[in-house]
Amino acid sequence: MGPPPPNDVWQRRGRRFCRRFPGHPKCRGGNIPMFSEISHIIDTVIREGGKFLPKVPRLFIRDPLQGINQDLVQAARGFILQLGAISPEAGNLIKNVCRNFKCMEQNKEQIALKETVVKKVFDFEKSVTGKDNTESINLRMDRTMQVKQALLEKANLTNVVTAADNGVFDKDVLLTEKQAHFLLNELGKAGVGSDVPPPGVGGSAKFKRASVFFEENPVQKWDLRTPIPYTFDESLEEYDKNDVRNALKEIEQKTCVRFKYEASPRGYHINYQKVDSPTFCGLSYIGRVDPANPVYLSFQCGNARGVALHETLHALGLNHQHLRMDRDQHITLDWSNINPQHFDYFAVADSKLFTTYGIKYDYGSIMHYNAYTAAVNIAKPTMIPKVNPAQNSGLLGQRNAMSAADVAIVQKMYCIPNCDDKNVYCGAWALKELCNHPNHRGWMINNCRKSCNFCTSG
Repeated sequence: MGPPPPNDVWQRRGRRFCRRFPGHPKCRGGNIPMFSEISHIIDTVIREGGKFLPKVPRLFIRDPLQGINQDLVQAARGFILQLGAISPEAGNLIKNVCRNFKCMEQNKEQIALKETVVKKVFDFEKSVTGKDNTESINLRMDRTMQVKQALLEKANLTNVVTAADNGVFDKDVLLTEKQAHFLLNELGKAGVGSDVPPPGVGGSAKFKRASVFFEENPVQKWDLRTPIPYTFDESLEEYDKNDVRNALKEIEQKTCVRFKYEASPRGYHINYQKVDSPTFCGLSYIGRVDPANPVYLSFQCGNARGVALHETLHALGLNHQHLRMDRDQHITLDWSNINPQHFDYFAVADSKLFTTYGIKYDYGSIMHYNAYTAAVNIAKPTMIPKVNPAQNSGLLGQRNAMSAADVAIVQKMYCIPNCDDKNVYCGAWALKELCNHPNHRGWMINNCRKSCNFCTSG
């Protein structure tokens, strides 16, 4: 731990800690922890930090199945996997891994990744807004960890596993505060925490749910009436820029989405940054975010154009293919070989957030992870296709080009004006071939035009 700092320095650090974790017992009554207590406190905060943070706001999350025909409800529920839920057998396999794996400790790689993420996000946001967003960024990082721990709690694993506290969700995704709050509400954590409101937010603050189901909440969708502005951080070399340009060119050639380079863009834009780090390939937010979308690329993972393409599609609103709600119908997970601290890599996305738009699962999607993701034994796959595994295993994680399914989902998200789905489960019903069912066709025409391909052209 090292020698204690001067008293005035520790007073500042202690007060900063208590602003971040206002519910911690050592912060009550205007006190701050002693330096000698900090090692134990840090270990506790990593595992249980959620209860010391400002309260998770309670959100009104509408049930998309309320008032829906019961046949359609049953069809949708056949697709739905509960966020974070796993079978008892899978839980036992994960616990067995922890007998020979340090599942409760944070390794140096994850610590280094978080330090990198925090610094890069801080530098970027200060360059865009001119403000010091340290407290807001720390809260986002803490909420991300809180989500990961809540997923483990849902799976009854917190007694043997502590998630990787690296600031990142699902390996390459940065969560906004609103997205984290939505997930925490879905995981039963609404109202958990201290009564002290988060920085800059009133205690009764409310906001719309963060959702990439754009039909109900278009906040995160890019406005395509003008091309999406993008720019390059000075950290990129010219050959790095060419990789990004070629990624954007592929999206433009295959969809209606257009991009425009601007040296000093104002307002929403994508900012590509190079990060010299071996701990990740790329990082991005999902959907448009405020004040702008940074896309962090290491250019150290091979096929940099494909990685840039993958991360840009995240910025447009695409999630990972292997987190679709119908994932388990197409992929077998080998929980006996998955690093338990990366449980969030495989937690199926909340079904109220993402729609398939009726597009079938695609092993060759550029948004799929490879077969050996988070493997304890890197010679064995963690994801095995249920259909033709000998052929399809090699497709998983390809970064060569957008697949036909990737193109189709971007087209449905952005390229069919004046035609919407009115329910996030329309994609599930389309996959169940209910669009033209005689009992449901009329309702589908009115409510699921996009997923059912009922949109008129032109």
